[in-house]
Amino acid sequence: MTDHTPTETGTVCPLCGVGCRLRPGSDESRARGVAAPPNPNGRLCESGVGAFEVADERLTEPVVREGGGRRVVSWETAYDRVVEQFEAVVDAHGPDALAFLGAPHCTNEENYLLQKLARTLGTNNVDNRARHCHSATARALSERLGYPATTNSLEGLSEADVILVAGANPAERQPVAFNSFVRPAVNGGTTLIHVDPVGNQTTQLADMHLAPRPDTDAHVFDLLSASILERGGIDGTFVDSRTHGYGEFAAALRGFDQERAAAVADVDSERIRHVGDVVANADCVAAMVGTGVEGTNGRANASEALLNLLLLTGNIGRRGAGLYVLRGLVNEQGATDVGCVPDWLPGHQSVTDDDARARIAAEWGVEPPSTPGADAFELLSSFGEGVRGALVVGENPAISKRDREWVRQRLDALDVLVVLDLTPSATTRHADVVLPAAAGVEKAGTVTNLERRVQRLRPGSRPPGAAQSDAATLAAIGQRFFEAEDENYFEYASIGEVFDELTRVAPTHERLSFDEIGDEGRQWPSNDGVLYRESFATVDGLAAFGTPQPIGESSRTDGLELVTGGRTSEFYGNTQPDDRLLRIHPDDASERGIEPGDTVLVSTDSSAVETNATLDADVRRGSVYLHAAVADPILREDSSSVTVKPAAARMRTDG
Repeated sequence: MTDHTPTETGTVCPLCGVGCRLRPGSDESRARGVAAPPNPNGRLCESGVGAFEVADERLTEPVVREGGGRRVVSWETAYDRVVEQFEAVVDAHGPDALAFLGAPHCTNEENYLLQKLARTLGTNNVDNRARHCHSATARALSERLGYPATTNSLEGLSEADVILVAGANPAERQPVAFNSFVRPAVNGGTTLIHVDPVGNQTTQLADMHLAPRPDTDAHVFDLLSASILERGGIDGTFVDSRTHGYGEFAAALRGFDQERAAAVADVDSERIRHVGDVVANADCVAAMVGTGVEGTNGRANASEALLNLLLLTGNIGRRGAGLYVLRGLVNEQGATDVGCVPDWLPGHQSVTDDDARARIAAEWGVEPPSTPGADAFELLSSFGEGVRGALVVGENPAISKRDREWVRQRLDALDVLVVLDLTPSATTRHADVVLPAAAGVEKAGTVTNLERRVQRLRPGSRPPGAAQSDAATLAAIGQRFFEAEDENYFEYASIGEVFDELTRVAPTHERLSFDEIGDEGRQWPSNDGVLYRESFATVDGLAAFGTPQPIGESSRTDGLELVTGGRTSEFYGNTQPDDRLLRIHPDDASERGIEPGDTVLVSTDSSAVETNATLDADVRRGSVYLHAAVADPILREDSSSVTVKPAAARMRTDG
């Protein structure tokens, strides 16, 4: 496969899910924005300006492990080693002894080729971590509407009367989208409602801020639905013609203990009723959600409750309304769209769907397995036991949110580990074969942003040494596996041929073609921007109502509930948080003898981190905020309740 040569026509920022278009500036290490639908004013955020600053320490040659050391080899030798060792695993243990891990930093074509390689070898053991970032939201969207994707275009926000942002801080995390679409809408009269236990930059623009206890967003949305139902604010025509299950949902809401739910969420009932009136009186309501609505371990059902609210008020299937998933990484949406998951084929078709597998078999010449594979967490747990060989592309499982020593043991227990990456990492240290990859600004292909917009990447520079795109590497490995076949399933003349094959097997992409995407990109399934105008992508064409979230017990302990912010992009080695401070309410700080700037210990029974405190009244009482990168040891314990005390107090105790 040939990659396109470097071009000056611009590419897509490889960092976040907004998908801003950019090109090298006069100083080639700095980018300048190019006006496109995701960044219509040609704006870039601070991170985007540095998009061409790829990590200094790069992998440049294929390397294989031999004995106790490693040696540089040719690509041909590396390919042979991969195929030989993977075939040995399949011969001894079967295809399900293999695991394939992709990444949201990889292009659509790269994730597509990875899942195709897995499935043509006979396993659905393929996954990527993007699927776990918004798992509850994606599941609710998929099961109840049809696709695990944002329902509308960013530019449609200009027509919203109300924008409800929950569990997210787009003013900081997606600043170009926020300043290009949300801020102008608010300045033009749109009401912004922010639901988050911690006030932040998004709150500063909001007309209303609801600060429920962490993991109780579902109660807030159920309370809003109950309030709207009481006031007769439902869209009866929409509910009758486009949904089912309303009767059961309404009956459950009428028996819903609103007083208790408000107490558990710790929100003011009058304020809830006021917000409910605003939502009920609006013609168009758009909701934007981040990972904060997922709750601890994805247990909270906030996304389900929010969908109920949108269906109740008829705010799905038209401009200025809908649900926006604020994807954090460049190709989170695309990695799932192209089937780099264990239970869905390209185009969000179930692996158990006979017709879908037949459609793909007609194109590939091989039918995918019909049994869902294991997900990334299950696969990692099986390394060295059920799983004996792994191919990891653009990912670093050695730093996954698990005990690090346990992960190292799992990686070393594999018979063979092959890693494709930009730089040396904690995972490449364990690999038997390491293959050097091109960065996003160095390769061709496509990525899909948070509004389902498929956009073209065009290389602005060449990768160093012998490094090449993951697509070229995966196609070459696939050719080696099937070189004895009459038809080679991985023979592509260009990256465009890979994308166009995707359009033939994925119904969501069938109206697209690589050559017609252009610089502005195209949204799937069409360029209209609005999903579900006439019907939902469900069996009966209707959207289903869910049930209210069960109300737990209200409790207050001596501990504080930890709220974490999104991780900065780990791409290009950018792992340092912008803000390492612990944000704590002044009253909570006073109770613990904490002064501004104090060094504090944030701990659970089994882990702790040390940082400095800042007092912030925008953090609700009983909660503290810490960036996820700083809180990482605590997050590995899946803990949400922490103790905070001055580090000096610990020293006195230890002494």
